[in-house]
Amino acid sequence: MSYDPDALRLMHDEAQTRIAELSTALSIVTDQRNNLEDSLDSAIKELDAYKSHITALTSTVERLRLHIAQGVEL
Repeated sequence: MSYDPDALRLMHDEAQTRIAELSTALSIVTDQRNNLEDSLDSAIKELDAYKSHITALTSTVERLRLHIAQGVEL
């Protein structure tokens, strides 16, 4: 079996080009994933802050209901 050196060189060059394209695509996808992870972490922290705020507001509303039920003047 004989191999054509020019054909092998062309195949090698095409493979190298494809590898470079895939490496670039992987880098872009990795950056996007990292940005999405950062956004998710930020959103989770914001959600936790809202949950704490809602808990505090719920407590205040419950105290007001109790005062209203007891006839306490506000």
